[in-house]
Amino acid sequence: MVHYDKVTNLDYLNELAKGDTAFIAEMIAIFLEENPEEIKTLEAAIQENQFENIKSISHHMKSTIPFVGIDLLIGEDLLDIEKLAAEKTGLDHIKILFENVKTICGKAYDELKH
Repeated sequence: MVHYDKVTNLDYLNELAKGDTAFIAEMIAIFLEENPEEIKTLEAAIQENQFENIKSISHHMKSTIPFVGIDLLIGEDLLDIEKLAAEKTGLDHIKILFENVKTICGKAYDELKH
């Protein structure tokens, strides 16, 4: 696994916000609130072999992670998880990919919380 000093990058969010600091704060707050729940729900779905839920959650996460810049680190992992879940196969590989997703999301959470 690759280790990163910093995983978040708010360039896209800053560009989108056009100087609206309240918008930036709101989007970060939404990530901090929703992402840990998504991780917990995705982990449970993986443990219970719920391929439809795995597919749905990973698909949703792909659209939320760019706001904090971690799509560059885990976007492909989430895409692969979604594809494997759609094919209802590769659970062992999904678990490996998920561990990286979970690690990066946890690090992003810690960076944005402080």
